[in-house]
Amino acid sequence: MTQDTQNILALLQELLLALRANDADSFFNWLSLGVQKLGEPVVTELMMEWIAPLMTEEESDRLMAWQLGVCL
Repeated sequence: MTQDTQNILALLQELLLALRANDADSFFNWLSLGVQKLGEPVVTELMMEWIAPLMTEEESDRLMAWQLGVCL
């Protein structure tokens, strides 16, 4: 497994853990770090292709609320 693949999987794990812990600050900190280290296209694909299918409806709603500046 390449270093890039390991970094992507680690980021995926940290984002999901922060989302499931209802920790908006950690989620957005990891997201920002991912964009810095991996680039925006990689993180966008990660969010759309990998995280979205793994989220429950409640987690999806929580993420949407965080993007709007609301904490559920």
